[in-house]
Amino acid sequence: MLKEMEMDVKEKMEMVIQMKKIALAKLVIPFCIAGATLLFFWFFVEPEVSAKYAAVFVSYSLMPVGGAVAAIPAGLTLPPVSFISFVVFTDAVLALFLVWNFDYAKKIPGLGKLVERAEEGGEKAIRKYKWAKRFGFIGVVVLVIFPFAAGGVVGAVVGRLIGMPPLMTWLAVVIGTFIRSTLLIYFGQLIAFLVKPFF
Repeated sequence: MLKEMEMDVKEKMEMVIQMKKIALAKLVIPFCIAGATLLFFWFFVEPEVSAKYAAVFVSYSLMPVGGAVAAIPAGLTLPPVSFISFVVFTDAVLALFLVWNFDYAKKIPGLGKLVERAEEGGEKAIRKYKWAKRFGFIGVVVLVIFPFAAGGVVGAVVGRLIGMPPLMTWLAVVIGTFIRSTLLIYFGQLIAFLVKPFF
């Protein structure tokens, strides 16, 4: 009997240790992906091209509303497929971090405030766009598509708040970002083409 209890405690301890390792991996993996991307750009991409991607990243990430629209002028000199891939990749990594670490991230000093703001934005989006909750996966995709409605970060938070599993939330954000980026980038190129004769 005592032997069985000891084995049961050992199994539970191993399970807890395994869960902590998985949680740590989920916290670290998105940062490793971002770091590997930075190293790739640093070592393998020409500085002029890296500067263009940096401009896209800054305008896309740091604009509080409509970052996707603000990034278009910065990225019009990039090939459309590269531009779309870069924006989707950026949102995919951010969404991956949020869907895996939503509860943990709120406890990290400094980062916790940003996650709480994103959570407030997600709650606000759910109140404003009630249909997003009703339609679940499709609702999050559509919410992410419209740049002034949400975006990838808020979309990831909305998915988690309405109870979607992490994988489905991440896929909804990636699909929505891909559709939004494709539409905006090709629309931006069309506008640039139409306006070019006048300048």
